[in-house]
Amino acid sequence: MQQVINIREIELVEQLEGIKLFNEDVLTRVEDQRVRRVNLDKAATLTKGKDIKATIVLKTPAGYKRLVTKILGVDHQAVWIENNLVIPIQAIYAVDVL
Repeated sequence: MQQVINIREIELVEQLEGIKLFNEDVLTRVEDQRVRRVNLDKAATLTKGKDIKATIVLKTPAGYKRLVTKILGVDHQAVWIENNLVIPIQAIYAVDVL
């Protein structure tokens, strides 16, 4: 059975410093990985607007963490966000546009 999480209840972090990310993909199903990629592409397009931000949920060894940011770019391995930070795609559990 798949676990459902409420994004609003996840701890919000302001920065990625000190957060350890998994080396392997946090999503095991190919369908979930496709959905994540589509959501990242949508978020990258929509957050180019002036006041639109995305919520990125990261799965860490310490539990889920939530980051609210603009997505500047996406490729097959990484996501570029504000402040020139890079997040490996395999560490991203979910993406939502605010």
